[in-house]
Amino acid sequence: MRTRFAIAALIWPMIQAVLFGLGMVALLAAPLSPSALLDAVWWMIAATCLVSTPLAWGMAPWLRLRDRPHPRRWSRPGA
Repeated sequence: MRTRFAIAALIWPMIQAVLFGLGMVALLAAPLSPSALLDAVWWMIAATCLVSTPLAWGMAPWLRLRDRPHPRRWSRPGA
């Protein structure tokens, strides 16, 4: 459980950044007034925090090195 949490904590900001960027593009493309846009940005930040957490938790087991089917071998002997 600790390894999964550590991996999820490392990839969570990256997932949130991608979702935040997509949300900002969508918000800036929408015809909103500046005050409505400011409110929408705060709601989008909260939504990306909530959505990225389960996504990072679900992706973490896939990124574990021991679960890969073919372990990599060192190319030079003795390494």
